[in-house]
Amino acid sequence: MSINYNILAQDYDLTRTADINIINLFATELPLDGKTILDFGCGTGNFAHALQKLTTADVYGVEPSDGMREKALAKGLDVRRGDHSSIPFEDSFFDFIYMTDVIHHVPNLKMMFSEFHRVLKPNGLVCILTESHQQLETRFWVKHFPTTVAVEQKRYPDISVIVSAAETAGLDEHKIVTTNTDGNICITSDFIKLVENKGYTMFRLIEEADYQTGLAALKNDFADKTVIHSTHSQTLLWLRNKV
Repeated sequence: MSINYNILAQDYDLTRTADINIINLFATELPLDGKTILDFGCGTGNFAHALQKLTTADVYGVEPSDGMREKALAKGLDVRRGDHSSIPFEDSFFDFIYMTDVIHHVPNLKMMFSEFHRVLKPNGLVCILTESHQQLETRFWVKHFPTTVAVEQKRYPDISVIVSAAETAGLDEHKIVTTNTDGNICITSDFIKLVENKGYTMFRLIEEADYQTGLAALKNDFADKTVIHSTHSQTLLWLRNKV
């Protein structure tokens, strides 16, 4: 099943908000003020908008979906039409490129990293927020939607695959940071709404019967105020452009 992200853009802002903790992790690695930054695959621009408000950086976006880009432009962002094969900026333009939960949408990693290598300054940094195949198995909602695991592992390139593609294009692995979210989770009404809207693509890719069964179980746990212990985390893969 293919996903029309122009249609999905209508609900995207409801489900994909900027995580200030991730922005803080960006800032621990490099000073953001005064930098020229690209949000690659920026969607409706929530992360870029937050960075623009919180820093003095020049923040740009690249997004292939017309519907997503229209919403980002409405936020006053400089967002241009482009994709993994063509980033519409000159050589050595950016200090920093980041991707937040986007890399599983990229059909050709080597082509994308070649473009990153071109538009990044020497020693410029890339940060890719993603999940390893093991991390995909620890999402708390796997309890309710177990068939999402295989769907997501098929979509997400594992970390070693990403690093290998980057290295062939002229970027070196700089470091890997894993977020720590060990703790208890209570299902919220907002998450119920997200699932009902199929705000995550995986809910549109599993069988409808699996989706309906999982949604019913999720709502039961919500009604019972069930506490779920979660060890789920994400990976921030940092890469550095070679001189």
